[in-house]
Amino acid sequence: MCIILWQADFSQVFIVLKDFSLENLLFICLLQLITILLINLQWHKIALNMGEKTALKDLIHMNMVGTFVESITPSAKAGGEATKVYLLKTRMGFSTGKAAALVAVQKTISLIAFLLLNILSMGWFVVSVDVEGLQVKVIFGSFLFLTVVLLVLLLLVLYPSKLLSFIKGLTIKKKWKEKFYDVLETLEATVRDMLQQKKQLCGQFSLSLIIWLLFAFKAYLIAKGLNIQLSFIGIAVITYLTYMIGMLPLLPGGVGTFEGSMVFFLLPLGVASYEGMALALILRLVTFWLVFLLSALFLGYQQLMKIQNLYSH
Repeated sequence: MCIILWQADFSQVFIVLKDFSLENLLFICLLQLITILLINLQWHKIALNMGEKTALKDLIHMNMVGTFVESITPSAKAGGEATKVYLLKTRMGFSTGKAAALVAVQKTISLIAFLLLNILSMGWFVVSVDVEGLQVKVIFGSFLFLTVVLLVLLLLVLYPSKLLSFIKGLTIKKKWKEKFYDVLETLEATVRDMLQQKKQLCGQFSLSLIIWLLFAFKAYLIAKGLNIQLSFIGIAVITYLTYMIGMLPLLPGGVGTFEGSMVFFLLPLGVASYEGMALALILRLVTFWLVFLLSALFLGYQQLMKIQNLYSH
C-alpha cells in the first residue's frame, strides 16, 4: 500500500481535486451528516427495544467521544466500543451488562450487514476483474479477520454463558468473578429478550444496509464529480472492499491503508492511480476527517464549558 501511495502522481492528484466542485463537496458532507444521524437513531431504537429510554443528545455525545477514540487508535474500533460501554454506564445509568449488550448488538447487526455486502462485492470483483494473486490474498485475508471478529461477537451475544466456565478457571479475585457473572447474566437476559423481537431486528438490519449503501452512494457521487467512468455497482464494490481492509488494526483510523487500498482495487478497473487517489482523499475527507473534526470540536466545546462552569462557581 505504501508503494502505491508513493507512486501516485500527486501533481496530477491536485489538478483533479481542483476540478471537483464545492457544491458537490457540500452536498456529500450533508449526506454524511444524515448518515451520522441515522447511526445515532439506530442506537436510540435498539436501546428502546432493550427497555432503556435514552436522550438522543446523550447518544450523540457517546458516539462523538467513541469516534474520536477510534480515530486516534488502530482500527477494528475496539477502543471506541469500550469507550461507549463506559459512557453508557457512567453518563446514562446503564448497568455494565446492558451497556455491553447494546454495544455488542449494534456492532453485530452492522457487521453482518457489512460482511453480506462484502461477500457480494468479492464475488463481483473476482468474476468481473482480472484479479492478481496479491489482490485475492488481501481481500480474503481481510474478510477472514472480520469474520473472526463477527464470530467472537456472535459468541458473546448469543452464548455469553459459555464464557462462565472459562471465567471459573481464571485465578482472579472472587469479587471480580462475581462482577463478570453479573455482566454476562444481564447480557444473556437482554439479548434473549431482543431475539424475540424479530421484526425490530429485521428493521435494524435494513437500516444498517441503508447506512452502508449511503457510503457507496457518496463514493459514487465523488467519482461522477471527478469524471471517473464507473458504474454504481463498480464503485460500491471498491468502496466496501476498501473499508473492509481499512478496518484492519494497522494504523489509527485506517489512515493510509484506506487510500492505498482504494487505488489498488481501482487500477484493474482502468482508473489511473492519481484519479483513484483523488477519489480516496475526498471520500476520506467526508467520512473520516469531517467526522473526526466534528468530534474533536464537540469534545473541545464540552471541556470549555466545564472550565467555564468551574470558574463561575
